[in-house]
Amino acid sequence: MARLEIEWQDNAESLERRYQAEKDVQKRRRLHALWLLRQGRRLAEVCEIIGVHYRTLQAWIAWYRQGGLDEVVAHRHGGHSAQERRLSAEQEAELKRKADAGEIRSIADGVKWAKESHQVAYTYWGMRHVFHRLHLNLKVPRPRNPKANAEEQEAWKKGG
Repeated sequence: MARLEIEWQDNAESLERRYQAEKDVQKRRRLHALWLLRQGRRLAEVCEIIGVHYRTLQAWIAWYRQGGLDEVVAHRHGGHSAQERRLSAEQEAELKRKADAGEIRSIADGVKWAKESHQVAYTYWGMRHVFHRLHLNLKVPRPRNPKANAEEQEAWKKGG
């Protein structure tokens, strides 16, 4: 079996200090694995200790070879950072004002407004996220039957 060859940029002591000082769980786990490898442990042994798949550890080693510890801690598990907002802060403030004034009463109205006013395309779920972020909990009134008679309904509510 071939030995693992890594051109170490850090000594074991500095790796250990960095590993123990790290607060982020993902980064700490990677640094711990590298520290164990730096001590001369085998890949399979480190995988068992850390609780990761062999291929995952190989990826971490590749990152280290590519850019050192900075490259290893730069990666985030679970996707990339949040997407850039499509509406500017001023446009979101305008959306909030219009919603508070009753001009935009639903998420579908928000999608239509963004497309027509600012040429920004949103899906229903994307605009729903914007509404949630802006704390716009819009209530659309229940539709009324055109044949409904308000006086008869009030009389019925009073028991008559």
